[in-house]
Amino acid sequence: MIKVVSILGCGWLGQALAQTLLSKGYVVRGSATSQENGNKLKALGVDPYKITLENNEIFGDINSFISGTDILITAIPPGLRKNPEANYAMRIQQLLTIVTNHPNCKVLHLSSIGVFGDAQGSVDENSKPNPDTLVGEQLMQAESSVLSLKNKATLVRLGGLVGKGRHPVKQLAGKQNIPAPYAQTNLVHQNDVIAFLAEIIERNLWGHILHCVSPLHHERAAFYTQECLNNNFPIPSFSSTKSARTKKVDDTKSEALFAFQYQLVECRLKDC
Repeated sequence: MIKVVSILGCGWLGQALAQTLLSKGYVVRGSATSQENGNKLKALGVDPYKITLENNEIFGDINSFISGTDILITAIPPGLRKNPEANYAMRIQQLLTIVTNHPNCKVLHLSSIGVFGDAQGSVDENSKPNPDTLVGEQLMQAESSVLSLKNKATLVRLGGLVGKGRHPVKQLAGKQNIPAPYAQTNLVHQNDVIAFLAEIIERNLWGHILHCVSPLHHERAAFYTQECLNNNFPIPSFSSTKSARTKKVDDTKSEALFAFQYQLVECRLKDC
């Protein structure tokens, strides 16, 4: 039986996931906030819906988007940078209230390792988040709403995404006095994320909290300096001030749960 997957927030990551799911025979619906992006989705073979989540209202035909959906993937960012008034937790709660009217719909919620505070040290899926930013607080509140669905939902905390032209070295090249030189990177390549999420969907793995982060962590200063050297970018300089940033996020479950192996563990710009 052909399954229907609806991706709410079908952007950079969502479109790549959609293409993989289409190749596996799924029917894929995707939401966009503009007609232009909706046309891009249609060109990929995705059924486009124009949907916008606000704090107290959802604009667009969200019920048709979810109706008949086997798996709803929430791939929308908190959006606080562009709109400081945005309340991500409220938006997810609104959405999940509608999902409860569709008992056959499972939820794959894409969260972020930003739910952990920078000074939390080594953390895994069993660690309790202690966010130190407003974004982190809202991520945690949204996760709480998702987890109330129990075995109808799986929560995946993504590391810092790289791939297809996206890499933090581009923003750090040539910058001065960058903090936390010895902090660990917690990156993950888009290709690995797509494979990770596709396995969850294919295997019907519900009721889990998972981390999708490369098992190879680098010291920030050494990693980004070398990446700049490798790519002829201006060399950045890092602060010598001691930093409290100790966060190192581990994926300790996926290998045992579905034998997952990361393929692009270095997360280098050359692979993007």
